[in-house]
Amino acid sequence: MKKLLLFLLCALLSFTAFSQEKKFRPVQINFGFPLSTINVKKAKEYTNAFSINLLVGISKNERSLALAGISNVIANNATGLQIASVSNYIGNAGYGIAVAGVTNINKGSYNGIQVSGVYNYSGSGNGIAVAGVANMSKGSYNGIQVSAVYNYSGSGNGIAVTGVANMSKGAYNGLQLSGVTNIAGDVKGLQFAGVMNIAKKVKGVQFATILNVAEESDFPIAFINIIKNGKMGVALSYDNMNNTMLSFRSGGKYTYGILGVGYNNKVNDGSNIVAEAGYGIHIPITNWLEINNEFKATSLGFSNDKVCYNASYLLAPSFTFLNHFNVFGGANFNYLYSNYVNSDDLFPNKCLWEKDNSDNKQRMFIGYQIGLQYVF
Repeated sequence: MKKLLLFLLCALLSFTAFSQEKKFRPVQINFGFPLSTINVKKAKEYTNAFSINLLVGISKNERSLALAGISNVIANNATGLQIASVSNYIGNAGYGIAVAGVTNINKGSYNGIQVSGVYNYSGSGNGIAVAGVANMSKGSYNGIQVSAVYNYSGSGNGIAVTGVANMSKGAYNGLQLSGVTNIAGDVKGLQFAGVMNIAKKVKGVQFATILNVAEESDFPIAFINIIKNGKMGVALSYDNMNNTMLSFRSGGKYTYGILGVGYNNKVNDGSNIVAEAGYGIHIPITNWLEINNEFKATSLGFSNDKVCYNASYLLAPSFTFLNHFNVFGGANFNYLYSNYVNSDDLFPNKCLWEKDNSDNKQRMFIGYQIGLQYVF
């Protein structure tokens, strides 16, 4: 951000520093022949402090303001403000603010703010890049990237927000927030995606609805977590509502996801199939003992117009034996909702709270769950 502030000082000093150049103009105006202060064929040889162009502005350097009806084409460096209805092109380094209706392209480093309707590109960057479609920095980008579809950087420090995908070829330190997917090398910080996160070594948190993939990640939060140094396994469990479940459990050292399917022999109308999904937290105690905290949602099958949902929290010690086996069991707190009024067999005799009306039943109660897990 210091570099962003320095462009103001550079603009003030530009008259002194560059008036000594042989081909320097304080002001360039180009509205087309004969309303022009410069020979268009020689325009790319000149450095301008202020440049105003009806269509296309061409110059070697710009030091304060470059304004064009269509495009600014700056062969070398630009400092200050560049505005064009279609595009800004800078062949080397840029400092300041670039605003374009379609695209900003900076072959070197851009330090400041880039705003475009479609696409921003820089060799590397420091500052803020906002685009209607995509931001791309071939090298490192330090700052904030915001786009509707895609953000890319060779490596990054800061915040990347997009509707579809964030990708950092190298390491990323900070926050990646995406509607679909985040991809990075090593990550220090937070990956938050609507569907999937992919990284190498993660020091922080990965959160996704469906899938996290990493070589190392202690805090992956998703229904499925493929972590090279983590844990994956299958568990067979039974609870007080007569749900017999087979679940896939996967995660890192401290957090894991749960996806399961099972059978309930108390359901006497419609399907007996039960499905569950949730998240868990390990609290390691010793090499053979940990405390599991599980937050799950369970759907008990009736017919399409008859539903029964249970939300639960389970506190269960888990004991490891023979390296690959865990036995666990404990008490759970449940909230059960059913719009099938003849489902009394599912409810325990004693509840902490209950509410009935003509079209649904609600219960809160304490139950239990026991199970055996095989860890791959």
